[in-house]
Amino acid sequence: MNAPAKAAGQIGSGLWTADQFLEFYMSRPDEERWQLVDGLAMMMVSPTRPHQKIAKNLIFLLEPCLLEARSDLETLWEMGVRVPGISDFNPQPDLLVVEADASFERYADRFFLAAEILSPSNPTEMISRKIELYQRHPDNLYCLTIAQDEVRVRLWARETDWQMTELTSLDDKLRLPAFGFDVKLSEIYRGTSLAA
Repeated sequence: MNAPAKAAGQIGSGLWTADQFLEFYMSRPDEERWQLVDGLAMMMVSPTRPHQKIAKNLIFLLEPCLLEARSDLETLWEMGVRVPGISDFNPQPDLLVVEADASFERYADRFFLAAEILSPSNPTEMISRKIELYQRHPDNLYCLTIAQDEVRVRLWARETDWQMTELTSLDDKLRLPAFGFDVKLSEIYRGTSLAA
């Protein structure tokens, strides 16, 4: 996710429900990327090349593991999610693990991993809030943040009661046991200046 910008023309107090946001979002051009966090609609800027490379690497590394361990799941890039019981939250994580189906939706009602690829401009408070709300989804197993300007991956896992683990070396391994995933950070950062 990249730096947000407040949406123009918000109604009332400036805070939207998911339904109001979706009505607005459906009227926007497809190339615009929007999300709703705590009732605030935000437009996201286009991702950088390192951001894209990290996301692509993670997808390519996750897919074979999912085929082996959980063929009912797949990875998606930048799809919105909904969390039951939270009416003002429709974010768009950078990467998701969701049920493998071909339905046409802008939002996944069920997800099993939400990952955010961070740029220096990401507000810490907003990322923290998104991680907190991703953890509330009853099906979600993992939350990840991956820095694009330094080697730093943070993992929160349901199996450890959402305790955060931080990895900061290219030799550190990111382990997601539910997906059969066990990969060095050097593979996630492959092709970026951080892994040179």
